[in-house]
Amino acid sequence: MRTTRAIGPALGVSLVLLAGACGDDPSNASDTAADASSETSGDASPSQSPTSTPVDPVDFGEEPAVRKPYKRAALRAVDDELVTMVPTVLPEGWTTVGGGYRADPQWWRMEFTAPAGDVVLDQLPGSSDDVLADRPGLTPGDDVDLSDWGTGRWSAWDHDGATVLAYDLKTSTVVLQGPDLETVRGLAESLLPAEDAGEQEG
Repeated sequence: MRTTRAIGPALGVSLVLLAGACGDDPSNASDTAADASSETSGDASPSQSPTSTPVDPVDFGEEPAVRKPYKRAALRAVDDELVTMVPTVLPEGWTTVGGGYRADPQWWRMEFTAPAGDVVLDQLPGSSDDVLADRPGLTPGDDVDLSDWGTGRWSAWDHDGATVLAYDLKTSTVVLQGPDLETVRGLAESLLPAEDAGEQEG
């Protein structure tokens, strides 16, 4: 895990929508030669708002490199049959910092800045119990029911002042981390599998 990051206060048409919805720069068409092993984070770490209080995120190990032009990483994740969760429309005031993917073991990651602070999406193999078991600093909270937004019940946790929401898919778990429940829930409400995101357009 990169020690410089702190957390404070989504095939074709799908990825075109993904770029527009998440703030990716569609002019970055030259990112076709990038390989997963050559992706570097550079200055892509989320920035803190002046009023946010940095909180260390759950440490899942050495995460994938994150790049602002992340569409190739999303394509690789979809091609590897990962039900790659992406936001369709970001909440107001949010910015996508970037995304990254590692194939073995699979790990899809996106990073965002929100008015209240930084938010991270991690998608990892296994159930939420597998992913969050034995992680220090986690206190369980009340589940969050997002059935009206197309998913279902998310388990909620507090992690040293940050909010963690986790949702089990077929073979992986989506873990969202951010400064508070309202912020993290805002991202969770916007998530769809990348394969379905294109179907939502107009």
